[in-house]
Amino acid sequence: MNSGRRANRTGRRLESFVQDSLEELGYTQTSPQHFFKLRCLKQPIYAYQCEIGLDIYSRKRRVDFILYHPDKWPDCLVLQCKWQASRGSVEEKYPFEILSIQLNNFDTIIVIDGGGYSQGALQWLKSQAGRNKLLYVFNQGDFHRFITGGQL
Repeated sequence: MNSGRRANRTGRRLESFVQDSLEELGYTQTSPQHFFKLRCLKQPIYAYQCEIGLDIYSRKRRVDFILYHPDKWPDCLVLQCKWQASRGSVEEKYPFEILSIQLNNFDTIIVIDGGGYSQGALQWLKSQAGRNKLLYVFNQGDFHRFITGGQL
């Protein structure tokens, strides 16, 4: 299996972890096409691979997860999963992600794991948390602790 295909498969494992966590917390999956309309039901919902606006190059921006909770996240929350098992170009995309978060104006949490990013890239990404709609940058374990604390 080539490295790109392996990276996609392991990245989907992180997305599956997040999806399973959302469902355990009582969120119901809805189609990306109906997500924004279904918020009127006032119940916890989420969509996977949902378009939320444009990126910094004016292309459609699709996020891994967007969720709505009538009490905790009435203005929605985006969850982005970034898996990097080996050194590569993914960490060079972090500034693009940060600028797109600012443009789309949804509170966002990035879940990063895999251990293949440089410490400098991880430190820079974490230093962006708390600014411009990026709330947190968690690894998988920290994200699990965050959600079991009732934050999601």
